[in-house]
Amino acid sequence: MQLNLSTSGEPGITLDRIHYNYEKVNVFNDLSWELDQGQNAVITGTSGCGKSTLLQIAAGLLPTHQGAVLLAGHPIGKMLPSERVRRGLRTGFVFQDGGLLANIDVFSNVSLALYYHQDILKLSDDEVVQRVEESLESAQISKSHWYTLPAHLSFGDRKRLALARAIAYKPNFFFFDDPDVGNDQRTARVTHQILCELRDDPGITLMVATNRSALIERLGVPGYSLEEGELAETSAISLYPGASWRPSS
Repeated sequence: MQLNLSTSGEPGITLDRIHYNYEKVNVFNDLSWELDQGQNAVITGTSGCGKSTLLQIAAGLLPTHQGAVLLAGHPIGKMLPSERVRRGLRTGFVFQDGGLLANIDVFSNVSLALYYHQDILKLSDDEVVQRVEESLESAQISKSHWYTLPAHLSFGDRKRLALARAIAYKPNFFFFDDPDVGNDQRTARVTHQILCELRDDPGITLMVATNRSALIERLGVPGYSLEEGELAETSAISLYPGASWRPSS
C-alpha cells in the first residue's frame, strides 16, 4: 500500500549506516533510516528480530559499533544527557517491563529526571511537583500510591507509572517498546489514549515497537517491518486481516 503522508521535511530521527552486534550476532549491518520531525512510525517484526534494540539505539540508550544516530540533525553518540537537553533534545522511553527504579517511591520515579535537569529546564520546585502530579493523574495512578514503592503496585499500575514518568519530561522524541503487552483493560485504554494524544502532537516524533493489532489499528500511522536487520515500509496493519489503514491527522 502506498502511504501518502505530508512530512515536515525537517530531520527527526536519523539512522546513518549503523552497525550493531550482540554477542557476535550481527543485528544491524549498514542500516539507514529516517523519520521526519513530527512524524510517527510503528515498527513490527517477529520476536527477537531487534525491535527493542532498534528503539534503544534510536533513543541513544545503546551505542552503535559503527554509524551515527541523529536527533533533529544532531549526532547524539557522544553527547552527555545534559547537553542533549540544552540542545532541546528531550527523549522519553517506555520500556516493555517499565524500567522503574525499585528503591524509590512512585513520586520520586517520576520526578527524578525533572530534578536532575531542573536548571536546564528552568523549572521551579512547584513546577516540578505540578508536572509530576499532572502526569500521575493522566496515567490514572491513585494518590494513595504516590509514595509507594513500585514493588507494591499491581502490574497495570507499574505500566502506567512508566507512562507517567515519560510524559512528565515532555519529550519531543518518544519511544514505546511493546507498550500493549500484558495490559489489563484499564491500562490498555490509558495507554491507547496517551499514545493517540502524542501521535496528534506535531511537536513530537514517535516510534512504537509492537505487533499488537489493536494498538496498530488505533494509531493508524505508517508501519515498518523489521526483518534480518532491514526495515521495509508497510501499512503495518495489513499484517492483520480485516484491519483498515487510516492516516493520522
